[in-house]
Amino acid sequence: MHRNASSISEIKNVETHYHRPVIVLLFFFMSGILTGRYLFYIPHFSILAWIIVFTCLAWLIRTGVTTNRPTVFAPLILFFMLGWLVISSQVYPAFPPGKVLPYLDQQPHKISGKVDQVPVKMGFRTRFILTDLNVYEDTESNSPIRLPGKIQLTVYGTSPEILPGYRITTNRAVRSIRNFNNPGGFNYRQYMAYRNIWGTAWDNGDRITIEPLEAQESIFPSVATLRMEIDQAIAFVSQGESRAILSALLIGNRELISPELREAFSRAGVSHLLAISGLHVGIVATVSFFLFSTALGRNTYLSRHAMVKKGAAFLSVWFVLGYGMLAGMSPSTQRAVIMISIFLFAFVLERRHNPMNSLAAAALGILAISPQSLFDISFQLSFTAVSAIFIGLYLFPPAPETVAESLWKRFLRILKGFVCVSVFAIIGTMPIIAYYFNHVTFLGLLANLILVPLIGFIVVPLGLISVLLYPLATPLSLFGFTIADTLLNIAISIIKAISMIPYGSFRVITPSIIELICIYVLLVATPILFLVSRNKSAPPETRSSKNGAHHFSERQRSATKMIAAIAIIVLVCDISYWVHRRFLHSDMTVTFLDVGQGNAALIQIPGGKTMLIDGGGFSDNAGFDVGELIIAPYLWRNKIRTVDKVVLSHPHADHLNGLLYVLENFKVGKVISTHYPANTNNYKKFLEIIENRGIHHPMFSELQREKKINGADLLVHYPAASQIPALAPSNLNNGSIVLQLSYEETSFLFPGDIESAAETELVELVGPLLHSTFLLSPHHGSNTSSTQIFLDAVEPETIIISANRQRYGFPAQQVLERYTHRGYNVFNTEQHGAVRIIVKGSVVKVKPTLRVN
Repeated sequence: MHRNASSISEIKNVETHYHRPVIVLLFFFMSGILTGRYLFYIPHFSILAWIIVFTCLAWLIRTGVTTNRPTVFAPLILFFMLGWLVISSQVYPAFPPGKVLPYLDQQPHKISGKVDQVPVKMGFRTRFILTDLNVYEDTESNSPIRLPGKIQLTVYGTSPEILPGYRITTNRAVRSIRNFNNPGGFNYRQYMAYRNIWGTAWDNGDRITIEPLEAQESIFPSVATLRMEIDQAIAFVSQGESRAILSALLIGNRELISPELREAFSRAGVSHLLAISGLHVGIVATVSFFLFSTALGRNTYLSRHAMVKKGAAFLSVWFVLGYGMLAGMSPSTQRAVIMISIFLFAFVLERRHNPMNSLAAAALGILAISPQSLFDISFQLSFTAVSAIFIGLYLFPPAPETVAESLWKRFLRILKGFVCVSVFAIIGTMPIIAYYFNHVTFLGLLANLILVPLIGFIVVPLGLISVLLYPLATPLSLFGFTIADTLLNIAISIIKAISMIPYGSFRVITPSIIELICIYVLLVATPILFLVSRNKSAPPETRSSKNGAHHFSERQRSATKMIAAIAIIVLVCDISYWVHRRFLHSDMTVTFLDVGQGNAALIQIPGGKTMLIDGGGFSDNAGFDVGELIIAPYLWRNKIRTVDKVVLSHPHADHLNGLLYVLENFKVGKVISTHYPANTNNYKKFLEIIENRGIHHPMFSELQREKKINGADLLVHYPAASQIPALAPSNLNNGSIVLQLSYEETSFLFPGDIESAAETELVELVGPLLHSTFLLSPHHGSNTSSTQIFLDAVEPETIIISANRQRYGFPAQQVLERYTHRGYNVFNTEQHGAVRIIVKGSVVKVKPTLRVN
């Protein structure tokens, strides 16, 4: 009896520890994933690691039994270790697989692969993920070599419709995946490794070979075929922006949405409507559950046996799954389908589910299958939004429905609940949106109140009904699409009107992880303390006995106050640190950013002054915008919203294109350029942005050639003002602005892309004044630059090369040998990543992002 009583006591004790057990297990599982990702990973993912885990677990359980104590920590340690193990298998740097190394960054090979997922169209490009790879040693060989993993193939130009499961053959070189290695930047290589993609290739649409599917494989692309037919039906009745939005809502095709329309959705705070995620799947589940409940409720047998809700939930699961498949089953859609299915199955299994527990179970299931999802933006936004709603409704529960409630009061109660849910979701996701997108809007509540009912509860259900009717009654289906198109045109007009409201949204600097933690702690603690304070100040007879502050004991209230106080102290210290680092520092930092083939250098002068010299860039910003994806995030991470001076050395794409986004989204004090009229669309856009935003852009002949900025000396050495009219388009490189920046005893020379003729002329003009400690390699280390006479005049100690030799052939080998022969310290952004140089008095520190042995 004593033993049985002890066991019962132990079980009750464990239940006390685990009021919502899945949440606790999820926390430790996530902690294990974070440990493996950022601290240290298990280097050899093998059966030995599992043996160690379960041996430790068995020891903990045995200890709990023999000591007659509840083993509450055993499952926590187990889930921590499991999280650590599953992420270690993907973090371990044995990637790409050794078998593919002979085919990376080599000459072209004939490679064929099966299309793994729905292709992504981006303007004149289509991107495919190929799996089941075969490589042929030569074009005549018929005996392929099987390769593991996947590659990403980008096809330029037009190509026929290609469905998942089709096989594509190309004869191109496969390139390894490279990061832009800037401090705190996005790890693209790791992201691709998580997806098991180890290389990239490109080809023209008229050069690839496409093999149609065999008959036995035809089931695989059936959903893709249906999606294509639906897209064609939408295009038949809808055009332009409404067609793009309707395709995104029904089949997950967002490629047709223009950047301008995306920006309007973002400014209005409703960009979540464009991605099929928890909101859309939840609405589909709600509508289908209501319809099925209504239909099944007419059956007396089901009603008598209380099977209406179970039947409706069971049928709704299949409806939700079908919608997810129709939408392409993107990661965000998968997560939403799993989460909603768990809620629906709670009705089927007759279990009373705890919402937070169900949410944690959905997250745990996703992370167990795909642990890298923890670092996915859509995963974080989806679960943060739902968690914020659950916490908000727990702290501020809605008013219960009364028996004699009038229709008007019921409408107001539902409206109030909808407003509360929108507010909780917006507030809960705002810090994460600021972290990833540097964008905060105060118009989201207004826009969501109008657009979520219009789009979510009318357009999406109407579109899905039209999809179901399409094979049965095509004219009626097209009529439904037409009504949805009309409603979307109204919605788009509202979105554009809201997005144009002044000061409704604005750009923000990137909050750090510490700041995010403090913000979320305060977001939860503040309403708790408010409820406690309100409950204490209320008369005893009016204090709530069911809702509000009574949920928190005195011990919990004290703990909440202490945690909130700690968060405030940490936040104040963090703000003080950044204020000092931005505006009160006495050192000068020059960062040569890794922008691939191009130049971009950020200068942070004492007193908070900043200067950006060039912005890097590729030929087409639609494919990859260096300004948006590299320069701006780096500025925001360093709490920079104002750039005092922007310098364009010359209007070539690899110096100009990255500046366009900066000019549009930052406060810029002055732009310095030669004003030479380059005949390119991006240079015209450069001038338009400057004019539209009223940025000071003096003529080069009026420019002050020598200027002192908070102790730093800025000199413009070249070109002479009289040379500008004589420059021809063929020698824009030799018309580059040459700047020299000096602070204390250290100087930097930025020569742009000048070549041998300009170098000779520059030496003749200023001679010994060129002497500098650091030199940015002219023209990315081209063999037409870095002449002996120029290097003799500069006499640098260190050379910084900003180039990509693997793709573009810079720097030239003879130039590298010249630098080595002269004994220079050489840093190459391709090898070292971004290079930060900190000057404080006579102390100079060079900090490359990557260490090279």
